[in-house]
Amino acid sequence: MVLDENQRVVRDRNFSNLDWSHEYEQDLHFIDCTISSSDFSGVNLEGLRFENCQIVSCDFSEATLNNAVFTKSIFYDKSNQKGCDFQKADLRHSVFYDCDISTCNFYRSELFDITINECQAQGCNFELAEFVTVVSKSMLFSSAQLTKTNFKYSDFEGVHLEKCDLSESNFSCVIFSRANLEGANLTNTAFAPSQYDGLSIFKADLRNAEIAGIDIRALDFSGVQICEWQMASLLENFGFIIHPDQ
Repeated sequence: MVLDENQRVVRDRNFSNLDWSHEYEQDLHFIDCTISSSDFSGVNLEGLRFENCQIVSCDFSEATLNNAVFTKSIFYDKSNQKGCDFQKADLRHSVFYDCDISTCNFYRSELFDITINECQAQGCNFELAEFVTVVSKSMLFSSAQLTKTNFKYSDFEGVHLEKCDLSESNFSCVIFSRANLEGANLTNTAFAPSQYDGLSIFKADLRNAEIAGIDIRALDFSGVQICEWQMASLLENFGFIIHPDQ
């Protein structure tokens, strides 16, 4: 695909087997397009926008995609049940809204201040993804909005999401091993991780979350906020049989 110098909007086009590896284009806007089996590895597409697009079997590994906006777009290939590869990509300050990013690979990608809202994100790999920025030698600051999204079966091993907004999302059967969720907003979530060894949730807000299968003896619940009705499900993990008040 060759773009004119002043051509920034690409509308209603189909592309396959593009090789844009290590190219440089800014502020491109794709609308109603389909892109398949294409190589965007190492590309600089800062400010990229996908609107109502299908992007399947594409490689965005080590790409620069900060400040990108993806709306109503599909990054998941149902035919082979595989998402796109964003491994080690720069997605700082980017937005996924109403997208299907299921099984996409975000391993070690830079995700500071990312927004993932109202998306399907089942089976994604966020292992060791960076949701932090360095403020000083002794201070890190986390920022992310992972809201109203289905993250079931996803892997968040080793991530730092302190004080981030994770509200109203589905975290059933996810991996939170060695993750830091201190002070995170987990209100109204389905919070039932399958693995949570080394998880830190000090002062997290779990009010109105559906908490299931968590052994509270294995975690430090200091400062964690819950509602009265949630106490029963936590006590059941100790073997208590809870009866309603008479």
